[in-house]
Amino acid sequence: MAKRAKKAKTRKTKRPAGKRDLVKAKRATMFAKRSPKGRFAEIDEMGKSLKADRRRKAKRKAKSGFGDRGDR
Repeated sequence: MAKRAKKAKTRKTKRPAGKRDLVKAKRATMFAKRSPKGRFAEIDEMGKSLKADRRRKAKRKAKSGFGDRGDR
């Protein structure tokens, strides 16, 4: 029998999360980050997130839609 050639394993690099989507449910509105596959990676409530933004002044500017990256 002939041996099969092994495939070279590709290394998956961690991609930074992209822009936050606004997800509206019946009871709450949330900001959601999606993984490269399109699945939800992180979800935050909009009201709590905006309130935390008002409490603390960011040292760095962030683009529109990337509000969670202000202090990184």
